[in-house]
Amino acid sequence: MTATLHSEGDRQTLRFERDYRHPRGEVWRAVTDPELMGGWFPARVDRADGEPAAGTELTFTFEGDEEPPTHGTVLEFDEPSVFAFTWDGDTIRVELSEDGEDGEGATAGGDDAEGERRCRLTLTASFEGREWAVRNAAGWHICLDLLKATLEGREPKVSVGRRQSQLLKEYESRFGRA
Repeated sequence: MTATLHSEGDRQTLRFERDYRHPRGEVWRAVTDPELMGGWFPARVDRADGEPAAGTELTFTFEGDEEPPTHGTVLEFDEPSVFAFTWDGDTIRVELSEDGEDGEGATAGGDDAEGERRCRLTLTASFEGREWAVRNAAGWHICLDLLKATLEGREPKVSVGRRQSQLLKEYESRFGRA
């Protein structure tokens, strides 16, 4: 997985690229279906309407949190390629393509050596405030780890708390403190 940080003024953009050994349609369902998002996304996502489309209102609720829910809007929904939305002032964009590789024999067109379909996920998260970069990077990294576990139908290999501690140190050394 690659992760980069781009700063333009006070606006920060994290970009992650990760390849999954799953067909794009399967990954698409996991990143857009609210029930499946529960396995990897940091908040419960509820849609105002049944099917998402540009303009659909979203509500984000952290289970067990006494804070009120936050809100967002679907910006783009182009099945099975792009899901973009706002979330409490941040902009999140998930793009999927069938050209995933992870160094294990993938070929052009997204097939690995055994002919299994692969998917490349690119997640960008744009937000205000450089001070949030390390925390947000660690958080999205964990989310993408959880997405992998969700797609594989298994529990994460490492506890989220332990992994977060490791990733906070890693991203602080990469991006520095704000």
